[in-house]
Amino acid sequence: MKQFTIKAEFDPEARVWCGSNDEVPLTTEASTLDELLARATEIGPEIAVMNGLAKSGEEVTFHLTADRVAVYAG
Repeated sequence: MKQFTIKAEFDPEARVWCGSNDEVPLTTEASTLDELLARATEIGPEIAVMNGLAKSGEEVTFHLTADRVAVYAG
């Protein structure tokens, strides 16, 4: 089993979550974290196989870490 970590950051201007992993390499975006993780697990295994990081049919898991900043200007 291969495991990769997707780092997610919120883009307040576009109002989307952007996720990436430089090792795979994978970059994608979605409006929610659940959608981002679903997208990563949809495209990530194929990208990992294409880059020699996993074998075809091998279990590949993605761990999502998220960072979002709230600013209080009171």
